[in-house]
Amino acid sequence: MPLEEKYAIALGVVSLALLGVSVVLGKALATAPPRVMRTVLPIAAALTLAMYFVFVVIARHDVHHGG
Repeated sequence: MPLEEKYAIALGVVSLALLGVSVVLGKALATAPPRVMRTVLPIAAALTLAMYFVFVVIARHDVHHGG
């Protein structure tokens, strides 16, 4: 299996894990006051974006440099 396919599968696994975490976070915050929501959700969004960015950087580096 080519390296690109391995990273595509890994990205799918990471996406499913993130979905699971978001469901748990959503249930935990369902009854939270708005102040908590306004604090937690932007932090969660920033961490999600950072996680995907790091994943893509690592994958691109590994694929382009013969990893």
